[in-house]
Amino acid sequence: MPIGRLLRVRDMADFNKLHGQKLIALPGVRQTRTFFVMKEVKENARLPF
Repeated sequence: MPIGRLLRVRDMADFNKLHGQKLIALPGVRQTRTFFVMKEVKENARLPF
């Protein structure tokens, strides 16, 4: 059964390092699925309606 985790990195170079050197090297890990957030939604923005 897949287990979800949220990780935050500074940039793609940091992600590539984390993925290549740490995540794939963990026992029992044979693949990962990655989703990227490109920008943050402003939390205190008023809705237009």
